Amino acid sequence: MLADLRAGHYRGSRPGPPDMTLRSLITRSSAAVAATLAMAGSCRDLPLAPAIPELPAGAEALTPLATYADWWSATEQCAGLHGNMTRVHWFVVPNRTSFVYRDGQYDGYWWDDVHWILLAGDKVANGMIVRHEMLHELLGRGDHPAEYFQRRCGAVVICNETCQTDE
Repeated sequence: MLADLRAGHYRGSRPGPPDMTLRSLITRSSAAVAATLAMAGSCRDLPLAPAIPELPAGAEALTPLATYADWWSATEQCAGLHGNMTRVHWFVVPNRTSFVYRDGQYDGYWWDDVHWILLAGDKVANGMIVRHEMLHELLGRGDHPAEYFQRRCGAVVICNETCQTDE
């Protein structure tokens, strides 16, 4: 059978040439289209790509500072984890000490699915805050496990009261 497939003339269990009538071709084509549409319809609820979050008003793209590579390495070292900083897309809300997002006030914010980090403009050069967001990226989670934010990396990331209440 494999030799027949390679030769391009496998016929299955039917003797003789394949059925190439117009009716047969239309029936097979219709079945293929119906199967494709059924599969597409059943997959429509599955996310093909992450939803793009809405950034706070005034946010814009940020070119990471040169020191971010060193800060990333320091965060990797304290966490004992490795990640790819180039997959992070950086944003800033210029001329702000903080920003509002989803009814909260933030210095920095991290999104997992899209690997975004947003910083208040006045915090762009604040290593403790930037490394805090980098640690979220390395961990792949938005909470603040004490093992990482207070113990392992407590000397290189800021962990405010909200952060300290997460376990």
